[in-house]
Amino acid sequence: MKRKIIGIVGAFAAVFLVCGAFQSTVKAATSMPYSVSAVLPDNQMDKTKTYFDLKMRPGEKQMIEVELTNAADRDITVEMSANTAITNDNGIVDYSYMGHKFDKTLKHPFSSLAKMGRETTIPKQSSKRVQVALTMPENGFKGTILGGLRFNEKEAENAKQKKASGVQIENKYAFVVGVVLQESDEKSKENFDLGNIKPSQVNFRNVLKANVQNKAALIVPEMEIKAYVTKKGGKKVLFETNKEHLRMAPNSNFNYGISWDNKPFKPGKYTLHMQLKASDKTWKWKKDFEIERKEAKKFNDRAVELEKDYTMYYIIGGAILVLILLVVVYLLGRRSRRTKS
Repeated sequence: MKRKIIGIVGAFAAVFLVCGAFQSTVKAATSMPYSVSAVLPDNQMDKTKTYFDLKMRPGEKQMIEVELTNAADRDITVEMSANTAITNDNGIVDYSYMGHKFDKTLKHPFSSLAKMGRETTIPKQSSKRVQVALTMPENGFKGTILGGLRFNEKEAENAKQKKASGVQIENKYAFVVGVVLQESDEKSKENFDLGNIKPSQVNFRNVLKANVQNKAALIVPEMEIKAYVTKKGGKKVLFETNKEHLRMAPNSNFNYGISWDNKPFKPGKYTLHMQLKASDKTWKWKKDFEIERKEAKKFNDRAVELEKDYTMYYIIGGAILVLILLVVVYLLGRRSRRTKS
């Protein structure tokens, strides 16, 4: 059987949310054939940052530039995209998403405000600047728009052909330069919500997914979530998952996973108890949900390392044992009465 092993050697996001702000690194490792860096404009709010942190007016247009440096002895073709920041299911801000299905509270996706070419070629041992056209929304908004300019080396045609044979290890390099846009210094207020709760799987293991939504145009740099599940009306904690150092992009959502500890889903009604902490504030939710028999069977049938539940076997076995004992007692009693007579 042909197999393909892909090693993602570089998904180097040049933007990280740390301590309520970005700390940006756009440094090429010695194995990297190229590097990228932001050419900071005059309206850069913080000159110490190496990502774009811009304050613009409603409807304003601006051209920004990113410099690509090719240190290799060959020409390099780089694919480019302007992506809207989302939050992935690991609770990490993600700039690689190129789809169009965003959170319903997101009114101004970065991908609709930034225009750039799809690819460019950097001659060997040289640098080249790429332009990105920004257009702010006509109507003023309060808060932050977050996105990323993503660059990855284009795969050569001969490399694609080699994939047709045997085990293949492919190294991919990608850089992301973050872009933060705002029109005023007025910040949005934190606003979180708990959405749908549903059974699911991660890597073929049963997981309950609870959708957490950041409804504000605000970057959440540090967040903690504690969640546990009980039977509806019960107090015993059945399953629990706590996570720290989570982050969220503005106006985004993600599915927070509660591990089912390799146990099968059981049909029934449950209650999710969740607590979210961010910016020294706390949000709490208590929400009922139901796992239906059909979906429980669907996930249990394809789950791996699933612990078998022998409860029903114990009940049936116990019932059979009690029945046997009753029969024995009845027969002994009947025999005793015959002996006396």
